[in-house]
Amino acid sequence: MYLRQIDGNDKQKNNKKSLFCTAVLLAAAAGVFAAGVKAEAAPASESDAAQESPTETVRTANQYIIAQDGTGDFTTIQEGVDNASDGDTLIVYPGIYNEAVQVIGKEVNITGIDRERCILQYDTISYRTAPLTVAAGRISNLTLHGRSSGTGQVVLTEEEIAKINSELIGDSWDRQKNYRGYALHVDSNFLYGRTVSFENCRIISENNHAAGIGTRGNSVIRFENCELISMGGGSSIYMHDPITTEMSGKASLVVKDCYLASYMCPYVMTFQSYLPENNSFDLTFQNTRVSAVEYAYDGSYTALNVNTSFDVETLEALEKAGGLYATGLSSSAAELVHKMTLNDMIQYVEELERALETGDAASVVTISLPEGITRIGYIEDENIADLIVPSGLVKHQVIAIYNRSNQPGNGWCGLDNAYLTADSCGNTLVEMNAVTTPGIADGVPPLYASAPGDVR
Repeated sequence: MYLRQIDGNDKQKNNKKSLFCTAVLLAAAAGVFAAGVKAEAAPASESDAAQESPTETVRTANQYIIAQDGTGDFTTIQEGVDNASDGDTLIVYPGIYNEAVQVIGKEVNITGIDRERCILQYDTISYRTAPLTVAAGRISNLTLHGRSSGTGQVVLTEEEIAKINSELIGDSWDRQKNYRGYALHVDSNFLYGRTVSFENCRIISENNHAAGIGTRGNSVIRFENCELISMGGGSSIYMHDPITTEMSGKASLVVKDCYLASYMCPYVMTFQSYLPENNSFDLTFQNTRVSAVEYAYDGSYTALNVNTSFDVETLEALEKAGGLYATGLSSSAAELVHKMTLNDMIQYVEELERALETGDAASVVTISLPEGITRIGYIEDENIADLIVPSGLVKHQVIAIYNRSNQPGNGWCGLDNAYLTADSCGNTLVEMNAVTTPGIADGVPPLYASAPGDVR
């Protein structure tokens, strides 16, 4: 049985409705999240360019300089990729690069001079136009911005569609045309037995998940000192295993010293198991801060999520009672669960609106959302409380878990084939920290597994 890919746009309308049922209704701000063509960010000044002239850079034979003013080896990142060989490095000079870069069948390192001013962006209205598609190598000091024009999918010829279908296994363009693109896409057989790492990168998505990852056997996907920010219907990280035995095996995800933020999607991470009998995930989270949202409105959530960890309501109750840490749980947040006031919601909606209207990557990270889980729509005002009527029929959690069987498994958070490593610690979400202290109440499903059947 092949499960449908979890696409952030499936939840987009419900997530918007969640905010509409809260801040939009309260602030009379209908249409806050309507996408439009964004204004370009200002280019670097001429004086900046003069101070960083590529002609003054000493480089080795396997390095290529990417500079839009023509003073480097290439003016676009894709040109550099096309001309590079395994192990080569592309040095990207400041600029806004409007490209959908694809690194196919080779291991190339791409490093920017300055993350704040080296921006790779593209309109991700199409699933196949991520700003960066890559399978191996080291990517550093870049901002990847998946933007939304709202103009609709690209129109392909019959020949182009046939070529796409010949490359896909278990999928088709007829299904993919309904998806929007990630800001970063890692899903290629070239990943098998290799490592792809992202260091000091900012990854922003206005449409689907910020990073969409399809693992391969014996592979490592690593994020260090990165920001993964979702402003649309997808989560910060979506990861699934391969669906063919040839590419199967153990894969490792390492997220260290990072920041994950989901401004509209109720799930900050999404994991999906396709072929658990042949694949497994090792998950390591270290010192990673999370800003997540949770809605009073049930329509934002899906009953297919089989996450076995605590829901947000239970976490809030444990924290208020002083029992969160007594259960063996831990969080780096001074306060794990927050609630927005009416004024907070109005301000939040206005900040999101401004960020989406300007298309300015820098403005996104200034939006106020505290570390932890922010509950939205729980209004304690009898005059407006009837606007939001939580039904309580679906568990409200910030991590989505999907198994092929649609039933909870024995792994991490109920995933069939994922295990948290013992050195996972110092993170915001309790699910991301390895539990070594006994005391979780009887009858509560295990949150963490370091090996099948070994719950700690």
